[in-house]
Amino acid sequence: MGHISIVYGMIKLNDVKSFHKTILDMKPDENYPWIRTEMFNTKSIESPYYYENPITTFGTTYKNLSGGNDWSEFILKFEYLLDKIDFDYARIRFETEFLGDFEFFWGRKTGKSPEFYKKDDLIEQDKWFFGYGFRHMYGDLICKNTPDVPFDFKYPIEFDIDAKNSFNEIIPELNKIQINTKEYFDNQARILKNDGSNLILTYLKLNEVIEYGWEFKKGFFLKRLKEIKKINTPYNAV
Repeated sequence: MGHISIVYGMIKLNDVKSFHKTILDMKPDENYPWIRTEMFNTKSIESPYYYENPITTFGTTYKNLSGGNDWSEFILKFEYLLDKIDFDYARIRFETEFLGDFEFFWGRKTGKSPEFYKKDDLIEQDKWFFGYGFRHMYGDLICKNTPDVPFDFKYPIEFDIDAKNSFNEIIPELNKIQINTKEYFDNQARILKNDGSNLILTYLKLNEVIEYGWEFKKGFFLKRLKEIKKINTPYNAV
């Protein structure tokens, strides 16, 4: 048994072609919490059935997704997707059975001064402004109450220090794995120091450095696609 979590949202697109290419190029995501092609509504962006800017909607349900490291992994995956498309703004609503409901907002930077989405209560990143709470299309909070934040979630996303240090120590060993060959680990604790280690693996997979997963009767595996370098932050290019 477990509890259900619901995640859904929308992205207002500036360029349909970049979105289509990104969705079509997505590889099947088998690592929880997954973000997959079939989550996205692509029919709503067909011309002429929208005004000025099309939107795409998306959504799915998860088991036991509540916050913390799992939600950090989801947000990291979602932001890697946003980074590949030309969008105006995006919203996500995250509903849980017992821990509350949460909203998230991304307003893309234009590179022009003044920035449209620059607000005192939005967190500035390299390519967008991020904020909590339900906001209208201009980025302002609809309700002025302090927005709720999922349990043990922080933004910008950071690696767990112990997990990061432990992983960096075993990089020389991991780099001995032959390229494009699965290495199975009887003791997965060598890789997964704690729950925060999954965020590191997600980051490396998104950057096409590794693939990883679990196989029946074989256990945890890691496949190295190229040299693994010392990690520092989820926002560094590899």
